[in-house]
Amino acid sequence: MTRKTGQMDELEVWRSIIDSWKRLQRSAEKNLSKADISVADYRILKLLRDEGSSPMNGLCRVTMLSQPTITGTVDKLEERGLVERVRSRQDRREVFIALTSKGAEVLRRGEDMHRKFVEKSLSVLDKGQVEAVVDLLRKLADVSDSLTASVD
Repeated sequence: MTRKTGQMDELEVWRSIIDSWKRLQRSAEKNLSKADISVADYRILKLLRDEGSSPMNGLCRVTMLSQPTITGTVDKLEERGLVERVRSRQDRREVFIALTSKGAEVLRRGEDMHRKFVEKSLSVLDKGQVEAVVDLLRKLADVSDSLTASVD
């Protein structure tokens, strides 16, 4: 899309997508803070519940959070008793992160709040619009991935 009267150029479109994502993320953070967890906490706790215990590098790969973010978040979750570090029986050098019962309870509360928040947020769109948004965002992510993969 090139700049024409009344149309946004590519950089404006990109900035609009990024700004919208940041606003959605901030709203989700604010909502989850009522359950005393962050979006990163939520993603890690949900992954541990759904997939079982995981080494730190597995958490990074699946959540797409950086190693320093994962380490700091897991440290805080462990201090609160929501996760625990467990040594592998096969290789004592390997440490897995596991969800505790307290962590599962906090996740349940956060998940209920987050689900209601997302449902209310998406309620302004009809089913076709939701599907179109998902499709368009996937296309943009796929092409961005392919462009950056060719740079590596």
